Amino acid sequence: ERYQFLFVLLSPPACPLALPAALPQTDVGHEDDFDFDNGLEMPALGFGCAFGQWSDKTQWMGFQPDLAWPVIPAALRAGFKHFDGALFYGTHKILGQTLGQSLATGSVKRSDFWITTKVAHPPNLIGLNSLGKSLNWSSEDLKGEVRKQIEMSLDELCVGYVDLLLMHWPGQWGTTDEAANRKLRKEIWEVFEEYYESGKVRAIGVSNYHKRHLETLLADCKVKPMVNQIEVSPYITQCELVDYCNGNGIVVEAWGPLGSGATGVLSDPLLKSLTEKYKKNIGQVILRWLFQRGICSLPKSSNEDRMRSNLDIFDFEISPEDMTSISNLNKDLSSSLGEEGVVPGADIA
Repeated sequence: ERYQFLFVLLSPPACPLALPAALPQTDVGHEDDFDFDNGLEMPALGFGCAFGQWSDKTQWMGFQPDLAWPVIPAALRAGFKHFDGALFYGTHKILGQTLGQSLATGSVKRSDFWITTKVAHPPNLIGLNSLGKSLNWSSEDLKGEVRKQIEMSLDELCVGYVDLLLMHWPGQWGTTDEAANRKLRKEIWEVFEEYYESGKVRAIGVSNYHKRHLETLLADCKVKPMVNQIEVSPYITQCELVDYCNGNGIVVEAWGPLGSGATGVLSDPLLKSLTEKYKKNIGQVILRWLFQRGICSLPKSSNEDRMRSNLDIFDFEISPEDMTSISNLNKDLSSSLGEEGVVPGADIA
């Protein structure tokens, strides 16, 4: 059973943006943030908290939260304030304890951090399913199960609210009933709106959505999605989808921006030549290319010096010509599916 990811686009007209009754203040905002319609500012760079192996089928595949123990504290030391997690990753407790220990010093406060989590991941052998980390999309009490996942996330993170909650997938892989999937997404989104309005969630969005999924969700929702988190790198550029989102006020987040060690993008000859031109490493060139496209990036590394360098992308600018050249590297090559021309999540109606 493969582990996949999706992409989506939204069109804004059907869903006016509603605000929760009380919106907690944040202190992470600065000029390199991305602005939401509700006034929130999300740091342009975040640290991805998924650890494990799910791209090489010749080896054991699965999540390994234990790998996060030294890495998440290193990311915090390196300067990351934005952390991207998910219930299915199994790293909530590690992230929560790491941030909690930092908060205990009194030198920082909760509003200094941006915490994202995701729920509604379909069952998959690479994660823990019997504990409720994945969602049975066929449950007779779907809304109740989603509420449990949201509150389990808050409990594991040891926080009163998360800054961003995402629907991890738009459905169960391989499902073909468009009407049924639309109904299920609407039910889940209604729970998202409920927690958004309560203030336990400061922003809501989707992950791995395609345009068709977003179009129906926009027609069904009260609060429009504020984020679409998709896989984007020079080898899977998603140009049409990204442009659509940017044009409709939906912030795009890029997971796997550096290819997750599975696509070879960090060895690309063109990108290597640009490192000499801009006096930056390949990772910095890629992350700057994404930033100039209006995309929030979620790079991950186990090396603390590399983490720091990933944050150092705001002192140079890539020329329009080079921006185009990087975009032309596109192969639609996903780090999770491992084959060209296959966009993750395309098999969900």
